[in-house]
Amino acid sequence: MSESRVSKGEHAEEALRYYFLSLGYYVVRSVPFSYHGIDVTDVDLWLYLRSSSVSRERVCVDIKNKKTPQAIERVFWGKGLQQVLKLEKCIVATTDNRKETREFGALHDVTVLSGDFVQKIIKNAPNIKERIEEEALLAALGAPCVTNSDINWRRYYREAKQNLLLKLNFDGCNYYFDRIRFLLEEYLATSFSVAPLRLLYMHLSMFLVALDYSTRNLAPYDVETRKQIIADGFRFGAAGKERADEIVNTALQILASTKKEDLFSKSSMEAEIKRQLEGYPAELLAEYFAKHDVMKLLFDNARECEKIAYLSTPPKTTEISIQIKSLLGLLCDFFKIDRKAVI
Repeated sequence: MSESRVSKGEHAEEALRYYFLSLGYYVVRSVPFSYHGIDVTDVDLWLYLRSSSVSRERVCVDIKNKKTPQAIERVFWGKGLQQVLKLEKCIVATTDNRKETREFGALHDVTVLSGDFVQKIIKNAPNIKERIEEEALLAALGAPCVTNSDINWRRYYREAKQNLLLKLNFDGCNYYFDRIRFLLEEYLATSFSVAPLRLLYMHLSMFLVALDYSTRNLAPYDVETRKQIIADGFRFGAAGKERADEIVNTALQILASTKKEDLFSKSSMEAEIKRQLEGYPAELLAEYFAKHDVMKLLFDNARECEKIAYLSTPPKTTEISIQIKSLLGLLCDFFKIDRKAVI
């Protein structure tokens, strides 16, 4: 980790983040969770793992590097958070060394990383000068947004991280997708500045995680079925085509009840809605992402994008790996952005 002024707790979070990265997880630190605009808490670490072609693992990690960590209470808190967020696992990292704490955690299916083990991780955390910590990344996001002065990059990033908790589905994919378009345009408009570049890589990584989770059950299907499901996901979101049809039919019924058919007939309105939906070229994305080799690498590419986002000197889009370039090229084509200007 790069040298900067971080608190004891922040240092512990960074050390544990690197530890879980070294185990093969995709890791995001300080993920906010809010309910109807009310800030509830931050998840210290959010872990994601593709454990097999058909199974995924999402984990919340609660970290307390204090003299009096109240470890058993943290087990209660962590377990409750896991259940609210519907995650597969929960881990509590604490300075507490009591066996009773570990036993209580095991009794409630919570992994407890006890004091000696946590301190060993913190002590042995390498000083990776090429990788910056969260605080340094946030400092880099202090630059203004050029194309939209209302955007605060730090808030923009926090909102994006929260969707890993709330929208790890095709709605989340489409959310990240729209933001990737904006970040590409900002990156070009600013002549390749670092803030939108880091955010571009992180949004790519979160998009790939959301897509990997959304398609986790598609491995057994043939490629044509996968293409159709993925296309519907990009076109209609997590609710799917059937729910979209229900909404359209309800809207048409309301229109008919207003008796304004002199302006729009039900049939012409229905035809226009279908035309616009079918005109969205989701098949271009589905054709690419339904390929077995591409699906297999979604998780690895997500980890790669996260890695380069946190490099002390992130590579320009012309300097990244062939796999990530291919993805960016596809997205540029979809967004009608000149791919030669980007890669």
